[in-house]
Amino acid sequence: MSYIHEALRKAQKEKDSRRPDHRKPFSGTVRKRGVSSGRSKWMIALGVILLAFTLYSWLDFNGKKAVPASESAKPTVHPDPTDSARAEEFYQRASLLHRSGRLEDAKGFYKKALMLDSNSVKALNDLGVVCMQGRDYAEAQESFEHAIQREPDYVDAYYNLACLYALKGEKIRGLTNLKKAISLDSSVREWARKDRDLRNLKGQPEFQELIGTTR
Repeated sequence: MSYIHEALRKAQKEKDSRRPDHRKPFSGTVRKRGVSSGRSKWMIALGVILLAFTLYSWLDFNGKKAVPASESAKPTVHPDPTDSARAEEFYQRASLLHRSGRLEDAKGFYKKALMLDSNSVKALNDLGVVCMQGRDYAEAQESFEHAIQREPDYVDAYYNLACLYALKGEKIRGLTNLKKAISLDSSVREWARKDRDLRNLKGQPEFQELIGTTR
């Protein structure tokens, strides 16, 4: 039995030596420890960078105000020097007509000057004087007030408003504007002493105090 048993064991060993060992690990390329781990870290870092860049781009885009194409393409408007020159020419013609007593013609040229230069306080003021002389008090007041809006310290417009209110019998408003004019230019007192347009104010104690004379 021992001989047979030994022969069977020998035969079994020979058989086993010829059978493939399925437990043997695959002998392909083996990755070193750490190479796979390092690559994963780089992939994660790259993903974080891309995410941060995307977030920054989104915030930057939303933080900027979009400019409509119509506005960005709008040309810059510069004042035309020829308009200023023509406005002055119209103003000079209006002044000449005004001194000649041709009030309506002067009024037309003052308006032409203002069409080219709406900020001309002297044209606004003189247009108001023409209107006041023609008893168009509403337009005269509007012209004087526009002149003051453009130049708040324009003494002529305040003085002429004082005359206008005096002619209309609005004594308090007349005195208020006369006081303002005198505060800007003390020589206004001399104008007021001789100006017949202020005759409705000359009986007022405040008027006498303002111009420094007695009745």
